[in-house]
Parts: sequence; structure tokens; C-alpha cells
Amino acid sequence: MRLRNVHILRVMLLAGIALTWIVTTGMLDARPLTEEVADRILQRTVNGSGKSLLNFAYNDQDTVRLLQAFYTDRNGLPAWSGNEGPNEQAADLLRILKRATREGLSPQDYGVARIEALIATINLDREGSQPLNVEQLADLDLLLTEAFFSYTSHFSGGRADHQRHYPGWVFKRRQTDLIKTLTSALESREMEATLNEVAPRFYGYTKLRERLNEYIDIAEAGGWRKIPAGRPLMKGMRDKRVRTLRKRLISTGMASLSQAKTDTYFDLDLETAVRRFQRQHGLREDGIVGRTTLVELNVPVEVRICQMAVNLDRLRWLPYELGDRHILINIPDFNLEIVEDKRVVMHIRAIVGKTDKRTNLLSSRITAIELNPYWKIPKSIAVEEFLPQLKRNPRYLGKKIKVFAGDYQTNPVSPTSIKWSRVTAENFPYFLRQEPGSDNPLGRVKFVFSNEADIYIHDTPTRNLFTQDKRSFSHGCVRIEKPVDLAAYLLKIQPNNRWSSQNIQAEIRKGKNLPLPLNERVPVHIVYQTVWIDREGNLNFRPDIYDIDNIPANLLMVLASLKQSPGASSPQ
Repeated sequence: MRLRNVHILRVMLLAGIALTWIVTTGMLDARPLTEEVADRILQRTVNGSGKSLLNFAYNDQDTVRLLQAFYTDRNGLPAWSGNEGPNEQAADLLRILKRATREGLSPQDYGVARIEALIATINLDREGSQPLNVEQLADLDLLLTEAFFSYTSHFSGGRADHQRHYPGWVFKRRQTDLIKTLTSALESREMEATLNEVAPRFYGYTKLRERLNEYIDIAEAGGWRKIPAGRPLMKGMRDKRVRTLRKRLISTGMASLSQAKTDTYFDLDLETAVRRFQRQHGLREDGIVGRTTLVELNVPVEVRICQMAVNLDRLRWLPYELGDRHILINIPDFNLEIVEDKRVVMHIRAIVGKTDKRTNLLSSRITAIELNPYWKIPKSIAVEEFLPQLKRNPRYLGKKIKVFAGDYQTNPVSPTSIKWSRVTAENFPYFLRQEPGSDNPLGRVKFVFSNEADIYIHDTPTRNLFTQDKRSFSHGCVRIEKPVDLAAYLLKIQPNNRWSSQNIQAEIRKGKNLPLPLNERVPVHIVYQTVWIDREGNLNFRPDIYDIDNIPANLLMVLASLKQSPGASSPQ
């Protein structure tokens, strides 16, 4: 009996040892979840062919390259989850992506719905005490990383390919180190603050972002009610439509009118508000709500949001800082302004390129002023406009336009010695240059800045065109109404300045060409903003004269992105 008991004890001991070995071995084999996810991420990025999950902002090649570089440096370590599932940074990024509309971007571009669904599935497993799925966590990490790269690229350097849509677009997309930015955001745990560091910082951009959010609030509250058509509304009238007009102007901050006021009387305060609205929309400031003003008042808020988003995107291509002192030319506004220490110190009316001769959009620096300039006639103008005339009359050029066989100043040739009948646009070997004078298309002052399109800011002999509201008449250059004022300003800031407006005028009267190189070179930015914030904080809208805003397509994005607040479906 005793031997039997000893045997049983021996068996139990051996079984216990075996069980302990099994458990211990199992524990040794168990790996942290993050390591398993890391292996799967490396398989799909570094060791595999890889592919873009979002496939929007980048082509597959660029996306794979970015993902490979990021995860190689981390040895595959997931950025957006731990052993317990999605982390706080994942929640922060998702919140930012869902609010992309408020940055003029679209949540749909960053796979928000897909990311939300995946996180919900993972959290459901966690709440049900189910093992977390390694493949799902790897999917989530790759989706969030690519979404961050895509969003940051758009947020800092623009979403649309404006170079493709606008042949005269010279701006170069601002480049952001996406991997460095993501690493910094993860390490600091300050996702939003890190992203704001790579956004443009100049006044026009930051203020337009603010106003965009105000208009989104209006849209989420139901927008504004349409003002019915009828006879023009003006001061002294009574009309039930006045109530709607007043609410419409109050909604966008056009006037400090009383919300409680429901009178149908069109009073002086309302007229002042209408004038302000007209001024900010480039309309005739008569204080009367006629057909044109009514059309602008009734543009849906969603369309305005769309316009603001498009213009924000264009601004993201500009330099990070425009300069403490700079010149800004806005084509749809037909205006040049000098900004100094965040103040506009000078406004000058401008003439810009025709719709088929668009002015190039660029940033440069003014390097020189030329008094009594030569006009080096571009070859395109020479063959399109001058050659047909010369074929009919070799003396057409007269004495003021010279012909050169070398460049614009060497090997002069008499135009009457040329057999123009044999010259074609394809074999046009000559250079035409108009001498200084009152009828020179460049006028009496030219401002030179480096640019690949070889355009200038200059004077013009056709002064009457500045009285027009719409001033798109040039071949691409920017003509200005007050060239001497601009020249005096630029020369005033030069070292050892001796030039005043009077001195400049006296030199012009001499009629001789005089180049004046500048040591202090002021940045010049030629932009296309149909929506902008002026230095008084006013939101301005202008017609899209070159038809590049592409509102119908962008409106679909806005409508898909906007979410109506509960109970806010009816217009205000």
C-alpha cells in the first residue's frame, strides 16, 4: 500500500513538473502585441512591395517610399497603437482629420470613414475581451500614417495642382519634411501644435482661415435665407424683404444692426451696411439693393465657403513669410499695394493680362527701375502683330521701332532692306525694339524683377483705361496708374538716396534711357485671390475673371464635408 502511494506521488510530481515546463515555455514564447504588429508592418512596407492605402496625395511610389523610410527608422514599431489598442495620438489625429473642412480641406481625402470604422472594430474587440487583431492594427497604423502625410502635405503646401490648371503658375509648392514633422508630433504628443508650425504665417492666410470657420458655423446653423426678387430696395422704403436683408447682413458681420429690430423700414443704418457689402464685393457703392447687389447677397453660404477654401489653397503655395516690406498685386482686384510693417502704405490701380494673355503668378524681387525704358518687343507680338503689317508696308515701323539681327541692341538692320514677304513666323530672325517716348507701351517707368515669363510692372500711355472697373487689358505685364510714386518709394529706401518724385520727373523729361539698379530689393508677389482679407479685417470677394476657381467641382467636396448641426436645417 505504501509502495502504491509512493508511486502515485511520483507520478503527480512528474506531472507537475511537466505542467510547469509547458506553462513556462508558453510564457517565454508569448510576445508583446506591438512586436507582432511591427513585424506585420515591416512585411508590408520594407520587406514587401507595399502599396498606398489612401492613394490620393501621392502616387504609389512616393507613398511607399515615405512609409518605408518612416517605419525602417522605427523598426516597424506602430505609431498609433500599443498593446491595449489605439493610443491617444490616434484619437488626436482622427479629430484633426474630421475637422479638415475648417481648414478648407476634405475629410474624405484622408480616409476618415475607413479609419473610424477600423477603430470602432478594434475597440469592440477590446471591450469584449477578445484578442486584438494584428492585421487590423497594422492596417490602422498604415492608414493613419499615410493620412498624416497626405493631410500635412495639403495643409502646408496646397492640395490642388495649380501648376497643371494655370499655365502661368510659377510658384513652387512649399516642401515640408513629412517624416520629421510626424516624428515631432508623436514625440511631443502635441499633434495640432506641430501641424500649425508648418502652416503659412502671413496675415492674409491666418485671417482667411478664421473667416472660413465663421462661414462654416453659419452653414451648420442652416445658412441664410434668400432675399426674394422685386423692386430695388433703398433708404426710405418699407418692404417686408427688409427684415430678411437685415438678417443677411448681420449674419456676416456687415453691420452692427440690432438683431431684435424687425421693422420693414429701410433706414440709414441699413443703407450704410449695404454700402459696406457693396464695397467688399467690388460693386458700385450706392446703398441700393438692385439686381447685381441682390445676386451677390443671395449667393449660398456653401459657395462662399468653397471660394474661401480654393483661395486658402492658393495661398499655401506662397512663401512662408511675404516679407516685412513687400509689394502685393492681386489680379482679380486689379490692384497693387505696398505693405510695410503689416500696414498698407500705398494703393495703386493696376491693369493685368487679358483672359487669353494671363498674367503669371509668382514671387520675385524688384532688382531695378528703368526710366524712359526701351520696349523689347516679344517675339510672339512681333510675328503676330507686326509681321503682317510689315509684309504690307516695310516702312510701317517708322523711326521709333528699330530692327536688330543679333539681340535687342546689336547689329541694327534697316527694315526697308528686308524682304519681309519671305519672312514667316517660323523663320523670324529679328529683334524689334521701340525707343523711349511718350507712345512707348511701357510708358516712362519700368520695374524689373527676375521671372521666367519676362514680364514687368510698368507705366502706360493709355491712362484712360484706369477708369474702368474691370482692367484686364495687357499682354501679361502689370501696368500701374502711379509709376512715379512707386519708383519714389523704392528709391527712398535705398542707401544714399538722392531721388525724389521731382528728381524722377526731371530725369524722365530728358527722354534718355536710365537704368537704376536697386540694392534694397523689395519682394513682389503676384497672386490670384478672388477672396481675401484686407488690412482692416474686411472679407472681400471678386469675380473669377480667369475662371480658375472651379467652383462646381469644389462645391461637391464642400457639400459632402459639411455636417449640419441638429435642428439647424432651416435658413436663418
